[in-house]
Amino acid sequence: MPQESLPKNEKLEILAAAYGLAPSETLLQQIVEAAGGLVGHYASKYSSPFNRDDLTQAGYEGLLKALQRFDPDREVRFSTYASYYIRGEILKELYRGNVFDKPPWLAEIQQKVYRATEELQQSLHREPTLKELAEAVNIREEGIVQALLAGTVPLEELDLSSIRNLRYESFRLPIEDQLLLKEALGKLSDIQRKVIYLIFYQGLTQVRTAELLGTNQRKISRLLKKSLEQLALYLVG
Repeated sequence: MPQESLPKNEKLEILAAAYGLAPSETLLQQIVEAAGGLVGHYASKYSSPFNRDDLTQAGYEGLLKALQRFDPDREVRFSTYASYYIRGEILKELYRGNVFDKPPWLAEIQQKVYRATEELQQSLHREPTLKELAEAVNIREEGIVQALLAGTVPLEELDLSSIRNLRYESFRLPIEDQLLLKEALGKLSDIQRKVIYLIFYQGLTQVRTAELLGTNQRKISRLLKKSLEQLALYLVG
């Protein structure tokens, strides 16, 4: 069957095998063209109008890395092998491309995903899939994509409601509730957050909290009451 009539994914396999035997610029160009759909699939999955071109370019860089390292004797399809490198380079570009502000709690999730990616790379000896990342950090796949986009697009472009637990863990708030609480705490003043932290996270008394903050217990009591009222309004309404 002529190559022109083959599906692009099968054509890519034949071209990659041929390139492994006798590399040439002509074959390389044909591989880049045949892999356009594969690269575009991953670039569009993680991109927005703000970074699509950069992520597509990173995807092609991953394709070339895969081509240089591919060993047909491993009995794995080139498209499968290349997918890990394409996705890996796109994730690296996302990491480098942070130009928009993001709240601390979202940066924390993003760093958790990056750490899990590095750990899985070392244990698997390849780029992890999105499903494997989701299992590792216990966040749904669509939520991981949104977390990775943070900083590369304006915050209002993200679907933060998709950042949810893959599975619930005993004695822990679901991540969506944790994020809501963190966002609510962010609405408080600095002194209010300190009071909440010392009393509820450190288990200190109001008197000890007042001593640490250089004030009196009566003021701490008023701050605590006002803080809890504000949190309740934000969380309920």
